[in-house]
Amino acid sequence: SSGINAEWPLRPGETVTEIIKIHNFNNEKAWHEILLWETFHNEECKDPQLTKFAGKPKDLSPRARFRTWLGYDAPFDRHDWVVDRCGTDVRYILDYYDTGIDQLETGEDSVEIDVRPALDSFSACFDRMKVFALRNAPTVATFLFDYPMVPVESGTEVIKET
Repeated sequence: SSGINAEWPLRPGETVTEIIKIHNFNNEKAWHEILLWETFHNEECKDPQLTKFAGKPKDLSPRARFRTWLGYDAPFDRHDWVVDRCGTDVRYILDYYDTGIDQLETGEDSVEIDVRPALDSFSACFDRMKVFALRNAPTVATFLFDYPMVPVESGTEVIKET
């Protein structure tokens, strides 16, 4: 089920191996984004684990539905991933958007993945408010929170700025 079916046939020249590489690349990218969100909870859980995921390609997330009302393209896929945060299940919503780039031709990333915790707990709501503040008013966010909890990439590891 790597996207090879009647709804998404292989293009001339594509191989199953190439499609699986792209699929695996997107899964790794999505997991990396989840780990960035999870850095907000490093003190309570240093090793979150993916426990399950479900593809929901026909179900628009509330954000995706709102974006389509504004005239943006709908995502071509949606997944819900559940992460075990050391005993607490946390659901993430992943909307997959086509960038219009042919990854097989250019080698560039062809998928934009919008990853965020589902709004089904206070903690998830608070995390999303923090990210909104950090993106739109970093000075205010730094003032409001104990320390700037900005996930920053350093090589392949995820660290927090201090």
